[in-house]
Amino acid sequence: MFQGFYNLSSGMLTQNRNLNVISNNIANMMTPGYKRDIMVSSTFQEELFSRTGNLDRSNSTELNDIAMMRIATENITDFAQGGLEDTGSPLDFALLEDGFFQIQTQNGVLYTRNGGFIIDDEGYLALPETGRVLGTNGPIYLGTDEVTMDASGALYNQNNQLLGQFQIVTFDDPATQLVKAGNGTFTSTVAGTPTQVSIEQGMLEYSNVDASQEMVSMMEAQRALQSAAQVIKMYDQLMSKATTEIARV
Repeated sequence: MFQGFYNLSSGMLTQNRNLNVISNNIANMMTPGYKRDIMVSSTFQEELFSRTGNLDRSNSTELNDIAMMRIATENITDFAQGGLEDTGSPLDFALLEDGFFQIQTQNGVLYTRNGGFIIDDEGYLALPETGRVLGTNGPIYLGTDEVTMDASGALYNQNNQLLGQFQIVTFDDPATQLVKAGNGTFTSTVAGTPTQVSIEQGMLEYSNVDASQEMVSMMEAQRALQSAAQVIKMYDQLMSKATTEIARV
């Protein structure tokens, strides 16, 4: 009976964490470049149960493994392509293939799929509240928002003067090599591999969050949490009777 408390309480904690992950996905549904998270859970402290005799316990029979608890182990980021929206802004860019923009910050380089850029106070192409966009020759200086882009990702002003070129990078295994850093950006302990990908000007890639799927997952987690809470109340009532009424007999 006591094992039930472990199973149910750990289940409640796990589902509560799952609800937090789902809520964060829904909150960022319209965030450009956001990638949804998926919580992964597993069993913890598995024990092997065996059957033995009352007197002779030399020939025990192994029955099965049983887990005392279920816990949330990690969050996995889904890097699937998000939907595209035509914004018409010359400073909005969307990656149509695997890859990441590089953003220079005071704490190093960040990687993002969010191409909603601006021109900072000094004329550099930048990701708002994050840092400057890196090109093949360092931060990209524009000085104007009247820019065009060719198929290679090179940017030109209205006089057809080359201003810079995007340096897009990819990773062998983004799920393990990238860690979320906020604002749709990622950090990494390894350097990305420069690559040539298709970039669309005047468009943005929004999150890959499916609202209907997240709502279904949220309802499932809520029902599992409520069921565990109801059953744990029943366990508490049984334990109370076991220690008060049954003990009197």
